[in-house]
Amino acid sequence: MAAVAEKLARPAPDTLLSAKGTHRKLGYLALGIALLLASRVLPSPAGMKPEAVRTLAVMAVTILWWSTETFPIAITALMVPVMLHALGLVPLVDAVKDGFGNAVVPFTIGVLGLSAAFNSSGLGKRIAYRLLSVAGTGTAMVTGVFLWMSFLASMFMDDIAVVVMMLPMVLEILEALKAEPKRSNFGKALMMAVMFGAILGGIATPAGVSANMITLAFLSKNANQHVSFLHWTVLSTPISLAINAVTWWLILWLFPPEIKKFPFTRDMLRAELKSLGRWTTAEKTTMTVALVAAALWLTSDWTALPTAFVSLLILGGISLPGVGVFRNWNDLNRKIEWGGVLLLIGGLIVGIAASRSGLADWTVHAALYKMASIPMLLQPAAIVILVAVDSLGFASFGTTASVNVPLVIAYAQQNGLPVLALALSAAYASSVHCILVTQTPSIAVPYAYGYFTFKDLAKIGILVTLVTAILTTLGMMLAGMPAS
Repeated sequence: MAAVAEKLARPAPDTLLSAKGTHRKLGYLALGIALLLASRVLPSPAGMKPEAVRTLAVMAVTILWWSTETFPIAITALMVPVMLHALGLVPLVDAVKDGFGNAVVPFTIGVLGLSAAFNSSGLGKRIAYRLLSVAGTGTAMVTGVFLWMSFLASMFMDDIAVVVMMLPMVLEILEALKAEPKRSNFGKALMMAVMFGAILGGIATPAGVSANMITLAFLSKNANQHVSFLHWTVLSTPISLAINAVTWWLILWLFPPEIKKFPFTRDMLRAELKSLGRWTTAEKTTMTVALVAAALWLTSDWTALPTAFVSLLILGGISLPGVGVFRNWNDLNRKIEWGGVLLLIGGLIVGIAASRSGLADWTVHAALYKMASIPMLLQPAAIVILVAVDSLGFASFGTTASVNVPLVIAYAQQNGLPVLALALSAAYASSVHCILVTQTPSIAVPYAYGYFTFKDLAKIGILVTLVTAILTTLGMMLAGMPAS
């Protein structure tokens, strides 16, 4: 009995692991608080204001707590205005106004709502099967279909939503072919196609990824430049198309599929498509809303409709009585990742504080001044590589843009360099620095299925980053290095 009692009293392994995790998080919490307190008494480096030191501490603590998940990531984002207010940097009311009140927030919610409608209505799956039935059964072509399908969808949908939409189809194919995780090159190729297609399509339009929306917000706030949806798309789409085409070749070169043709025919794919039946009302509504939104976004120069206005219309369209995808608030609420919205807001507030406190200006003088000696035509490539290197520890494209874009804008302004060209370069790099699994959920989610390794991703991620640097430079040169 004594032995049984002793065994029952002994903590279970799961409890011990949980306790260790809690102690570790408490340590990170204490370290963060210590950094914030130290920032109030530490001497400032030459030329750096005390406010800039405290802002740097807030940024460091935010990144520490994000990367270690000391708090849930969205809660850490909400701690940003609290820390800024407590350190006397930005009054809470101003932080809430600049963060929650930014037009990028309703814009993001509308894009997430449209992504949810594609998934919930089944339209995404129908489109995928349609394209596969046309593409044929060659594995190289199918890899390309998933890459380009993800690319096109991600131009107007959040990248993680596109990945989530594509993954069930990819897994179904790989299971049917009995492709072994980590051993099957075709498994690696298909996963890479979905991930990189979604990521690269995201840089083509402002609606593609949060980093773009953040860049637009900082161009407006810090550089007084109001870049339209169409202007961004015209400049960015050719560059993203070129990067995606080279990425297709890189995927097939690094991971040549061991299977050349599928064991099932186009007729079988068409049968799968037929089993979906006729278009439902929800699918028709989703397609109509998506086309109308795209048309309004692209014609905003003529209609003068704000992009956020169109995004809010999306929410109304997908919730129309009788024909909408979502019949009540709970259905839509469950499909939108509100934590991502809060993360976006936290990143915006951090970036605004960096600009207000003088941290951005000081960083430009102290850390980036040597880059000014690089020829102007090579500046976009230098920015892409710089952002890719300094953001390896980030776990969000939005965070990367929030930290880097304000600094790049200040650097361009102070050195007479083309502001828009370099801000766009920083935005692209914020989304395409996919070298580590931890850098975005768009990679972390597919990685969980075990088809590729850290080494596989680093191998192609480094090459795609270099390709992005080269093609961004060429694209900006052809565009005349736009300053505004």
